[in-house]
Amino acid sequence: MREGADDVLEAVLHEAAHLLNWVRGAPDTSRRGTYHNRDFLSAAEEVGLTWFPGLIASPNGRGYEPPLGDDTRDAYAAHLTALSTAIPHVLPHLTIPSATRVRTPNRLTLECGCSTPRKIQVSRTTSELGPITCGVCKKDFSAP
Repeated sequence: MREGADDVLEAVLHEAAHLLNWVRGAPDTSRRGTYHNRDFLSAAEEVGLTWFPGLIASPNGRGYEPPLGDDTRDAYAAHLTALSTAIPHVLPHLTIPSATRVRTPNRLTLECGCSTPRKIQVSRTTSELGPITCGVCKKDFSAP
């Protein structure tokens, strides 16, 4: 919000593109959600973000980050005006979290049946391949 109405609209449309792909069941990121792929780009363009000719995927590892285009800005002009009016009144009353990003690991923690359970972490795909058995208690590892 500190950056203004255009950035708020761009953020909303960015998240709308992710939601569109989620509803469709189309993964739109890779590298544990850090790199936007072409499916994201396609959905982002659908919701009004624009990939201008000559742009290249972001070298910082974020992939495709299409910005707000002039046509979309024009289509949302009344909303942008309303946001521009509201933001200065709302912003002083908000507590904005720090920019530190906490990532949830894409791993499952599994425990065996030992009296003091042994724990392992595995990816979901590894877990879905079949049971993992403890060599001590002979029981399968499972979610606690």
